[in-house]
Amino acid sequence: MTTTPTATPLRSYGRMELAQLYFPNICGRAAWRKFKDFVADDPALSPLLATGHRTFMPAEVDRIFQALGRPL
Repeated sequence: MTTTPTATPLRSYGRMELAQLYFPNICGRAAWRKFKDFVADDPALSPLLATGHRTFMPAEVDRIFQALGRPL
């Protein structure tokens, strides 16, 4: 797999950091609330919220990217 400079790298992300990739024009907390709603509405992703972790590991980020698409 080759990556371009604009591709979002697959690595660990803090929850607000990842949310702001999807919603870059709003503040971190608001981005997290919107992102959390998107994840909660997806049955395949909703268990990721049940852990209570503040960081998404690369495997979890990959699942999110597959379900929601990579942010720009």
